[in-house]
Amino acid sequence: MAANLYFIGGGNMPTAIIEAVRRKADAYPVDHIYVEEISQERSDYLAATYNTEAATPNSRVDADIVVIAVRPQDDVAGVAKSIADRFDPAKTTVISIVAGYTIAKLEAVLGEQWRVVRIIPNTLTTVDYGYSGASLNAKASKDDVDAFLNTFGKVLYVEERLIDIITGFYPPNIVYHFIDAYVDAGVLAGLPRDIAKAIALDTLIGGTEFLKQKDVLPQVLLNINNSPGGVGITQAYTLNKTGFAAAIQSAVLAAVERTTALGSNSK
Repeated sequence: MAANLYFIGGGNMPTAIIEAVRRKADAYPVDHIYVEEISQERSDYLAATYNTEAATPNSRVDADIVVIAVRPQDDVAGVAKSIADRFDPAKTTVISIVAGYTIAKLEAVLGEQWRVVRIIPNTLTTVDYGYSGASLNAKASKDDVDAFLNTFGKVLYVEERLIDIITGFYPPNIVYHFIDAYVDAGVLAGLPRDIAKAIALDTLIGGTEFLKQKDVLPQVLLNINNSPGGVGITQAYTLNKTGFAAAIQSAVLAAVERTTALGSNSK
């Protein structure tokens, strides 16, 4: 049977999920996708682009999955109460993509009879990449959500304590920062920007694929490439001297701390 999906919030992440669901219609058929969105312009865009149906906080429809896709600083508890008032826990699974907002907080409003899943997707879902860290409460099972979650990227079922860490660790922004600096380095050395970009992207994709095929830690390939007195070891020395690894690690830790703070401050 085809599913009915209900999204509360129509921002970038739910839009990426909806786009992926529509692309995977053969594997995961859907009858209705409802979107509750405060912006009429955004609601109209989603309806025109993805054939979604506009909903309001008073809408009462049958839904197999309700996705909470509001911001942490919004009234998440109010949204959860609205869900409890309008949907049937025997039929509906609640999925939250709200950063830092715990399952326990949702259960405190919804009630423990609800199937609750907390996931952390990312925008790479639009190109069939990107892991979604997923954590289930005691009532939920993989069967409730696995088909849906696998329409966008890949799924890692983890303990909830790891969710905030995954949130801070996975965003592709860090890759974009690296590529931006890498391209600029090529330009600084004398390459035209289009050539520098082409080489940077090919090197990143090729190096990643080679690492996956070899199935070893990066240090193994670095040891092979860093010949005595060569280009590779000179580059490694310079990166170490300028604090490259520490900068990456500090950025990830700061992102994790920010994710946790957002959840702590949410309503």
